[in-house]
Amino acid sequence: MNPLPPHQYIQRETARIQTEHLFSDRLVNALYSDTRERGSHLFRALTSARMSSLLGFLTYDTLVGAKLSGAGHFSRKLGIDLSECVDSPETLDTPRKVFERKIRYWACRPMDEDPSVVVSPADAKMLVGSFSKTSQIFLKEKFFSFQALLGEGKTRWLEAFADGDFAIFRLTPDKYHYNHLPVSGEVVDIYDIPGTYYPCNPGAV
Repeated sequence: MNPLPPHQYIQRETARIQTEHLFSDRLVNALYSDTRERGSHLFRALTSARMSSLLGFLTYDTLVGAKLSGAGHFSRKLGIDLSECVDSPETLDTPRKVFERKIRYWACRPMDEDPSVVVSPADAKMLVGSFSKTSQIFLKEKFFSFQALLGEGKTRWLEAFADGDFAIFRLTPDKYHYNHLPVSGEVVDIYDIPGTYYPCNPGAV
């Protein structure tokens, strides 16, 4: 497999180009190579939802998986600031615990008290755009249409958000994996959109 090119982004605060250190392992990269587009029945079984759940458990929830994947070192490698955490660093002994670490938000993520302000829903890399200018979004090497993202049969939401703006928040290992409500309000609908599972692992993408 060819080495991955460096993944770079522009840091908003300094406008400098930064190189992002990716957390990925060889097994996931091998499973989700280009061959997934023309995979056999066996390959599709290996990359199924059930197998993805099993691999996720072994890699992210067990101490053995952490050691095999080198996950015990990735906090330091990625520059994760464990001093921001509620829990002591010694208790963050699996990748999932690090991904889902609780942050002392009152000290490290102060909230603007102005009720008219929209806050970020997550620590993340952010991309913004508008469906008035594009009809599709490119995510994980696939184009997704506005209709596919909201659900083909969701007429109510397709009409409500037509030509609306969008923001994509990509969670990375150095950003803690919790989502927050960006505005006050009430959740009025939650639903799943069926489809194929694709990897979150940036090395695979």
